[in-house]
Amino acid sequence: MLCPVCNGIRPLELACCYCLEPFVDCGPEQDLADPYSPYGPAASVFTDTPEGERQVEPVCIHRLYCTVCSRSSKASIPLER
Repeated sequence: MLCPVCNGIRPLELACCYCLEPFVDCGPEQDLADPYSPYGPAASVFTDTPEGERQVEPVCIHRLYCTVCSRSSKASIPLER
């Protein structure tokens, strides 16, 4: 499983919800924690299927920063096979 944003497959194009300027991708949150955190388990989110079941989706959480209004945010990027 790999992150399409980290591996350059797809660009991260998100806008700040306050000023609508594009966010700057600061990279995966796990890289900002400590030098050994990329070797830990991947983050995951729960989603509901149409059948009413819950499933776990692994994600890469990216930190975002707006250079215009100095706000930060996070984005959960689904991992691909």
